Amino acid sequence: MATIIRLEKDGYMKDAFVGYSYTTAFFNAFVPAARQDLKSFLFMGGIYLFNSFISNFYKIYVQRNFVEYKYGALMSFIGLMISWIIGFFYNKYYTQKMLAEGWKPLKDDEYSNTLLRKYNFLEYTDNELVSDERAKEILDEVKKTEKKKALMFVVAAIIQILPYWL
Repeated sequence: MATIIRLEKDGYMKDAFVGYSYTTAFFNAFVPAARQDLKSFLFMGGIYLFNSFISNFYKIYVQRNFVEYKYGALMSFIGLMISWIIGFFYNKYYTQKMLAEGWKPLKDDEYSNTLLRKYNFLEYTDNELVSDERAKEILDEVKKTEKKKALMFVVAAIIQILPYWL
């Protein structure tokens, strides 16, 4: 879960996201599928299928050649790390794509406008500046919720990594 911002185009509203994508880190290609982002779904799905193919190919190779099974956990761990790394980039890509397609934040939505400026999706202009106090409140609120999410992610990540150490 990342910070949700609202964008609109031709009277339709849609969610965009900024920050780290915790859902992408855990659910891989299902996130772009839920967001109806076909290009990203195919890319992430391809990475997931390639990782599964290599892992299963290695398992079959080990069984057929009676070789010691050494690197299975390493390959699974690498796949896990790749999905965590993709989580850093997916929300930024998705939001930039929406903005390029003509989606815009609502003019009176200080929350979305402030976050889009903070994450450098929009530039500041003189007549669009939000008061510094209100922007600071919004950013402090987002930082607080992101810290909670990061803590939950670390706990879930430890639980996910634990089987590799045991």
